[in-house]
Amino acid sequence: MNRLVSSNPEHDASLPIEPLAWSVRRLQDIFSKLNNSPNQQALEDAQAARLCFTRFWLTAPVDCLETFYSGPIGEAYRLMLGGVLPALALNEKEKCWKTGLSQRLTKAIGSNETTNLLLAVMPYYDLNTMRVADPLRQVPEWLQVDYAERCDPQLLVVLRSRQGQRSKAVKPSSQPALLAASAASTVARNLPLLSERRGNEAMALIQDNEFLGRMSGLINLYAIDPSDAELKAELNVLRRQVGQIWLDVETSQLESLYRTPFGQLTQNLIGSGFSREPLGAEEEAAKRQLGLLVGEMSHPQALNALIAALLYYSPLKVNLGGSERSLPSWLVQELHQLRLRMSN
Repeated sequence: MNRLVSSNPEHDASLPIEPLAWSVRRLQDIFSKLNNSPNQQALEDAQAARLCFTRFWLTAPVDCLETFYSGPIGEAYRLMLGGVLPALALNEKEKCWKTGLSQRLTKAIGSNETTNLLLAVMPYYDLNTMRVADPLRQVPEWLQVDYAERCDPQLLVVLRSRQGQRSKAVKPSSQPALLAASAASTVARNLPLLSERRGNEAMALIQDNEFLGRMSGLINLYAIDPSDAELKAELNVLRRQVGQIWLDVETSQLESLYRTPFGQLTQNLIGSGFSREPLGAEEEAAKRQLGLLVGEMSHPQALNALIAALLYYSPLKVNLGGSERSLPSWLVQELHQLRLRMSN
C-alpha cells in the first residue's frame, strides 16, 4: 500500500529550509512589545520576526506585492520599520544576511525581483542609511512615499510637491521658516522657552545627519536600558531642543516637518515613554505651561504647543475635549496612531 510518510528513518528527507509557522497578528505583537517593553527576549523575537518577513517578501508573487503591502501584512511591516528594531545593532548572521540581500539588490536593479529584494532588505537599515539609484523608476509608485520617508528625504520633497500639498516640503535650501523676531515676541509670549538654541542654528539640526543619528541612538539605548542616568540626562537635553524646534517652526509647516526623518524620530521619542521620567522644577513649569496651552487650544501656535507637549505628556493622557474636532485631519490621525502605539 502506498504511504505518504515513510516509517523508515533511512528514507526521511531533509527540507531545503525549516518550515516556520507565523501570523500577522503575532508579528504585530512582537514588534509592539519591543517598542514598548524592550528586553533581550523581545529583541530576539523581533529579530526572528524580521527574518520571517524578509523570507516572505523574497518569495511573494511580484504581481501580488502591492495587495500584500496595502493589507494587514503591510501594516505589520510598517510597524516594524517605524519602531526601534532597524536602528539596533545586527548580530553576525544578520550582518551576513543584510550584505547578501544588498548585493543581490544592487545586481537586480531594473529586474522583476527588485521590489521583492527592496522590501526584504529595508528593515535591516536605519533611517537614511540606504538609497536606491533612480528611485522614481526603480521603486513602484505604491511604495515610493514610504521608501522616501525611510531612505530618501529629497525624494519625499519631490513626491510631496507632486501631490500638490499646500505646505512646502522641508529641504536644505528651504528649511522651515521661523517666525520673524518682532512677531515672535508678541505671538509666542505664552510659549515656554525649552532651549536657547534657536533660529537658523536650530533649524539646521533638522537636516544634520550627525544630530539625527545621535538622537536615534539615544532613543534606542533608552529603550534597552531606561535606568542609565547619564543617557537620560543627554536625552533630556535633546528633548528640549526638539521641543523648541516644534515651538519655533511656522504652524503651516508642521505637517511637512512631521513627515521628515526628524518628525519620525520625534514620534519615536514620544513612543519611547521618556515622558514618564521625573523633571526638574524649570522643566516641570514648562510642561505645565504647555499643558495649559493645549487644554485651551486658543493660542495662535496651539498646534505647535501640542506637538511639543507630547514630548512631556503621554498621548494617552492628552485630553483635548471638543477641541480635537478642530484639529487638522493629519494630526488627529497621528494622535490616534501614537495612542494606539502607547496602549499596545
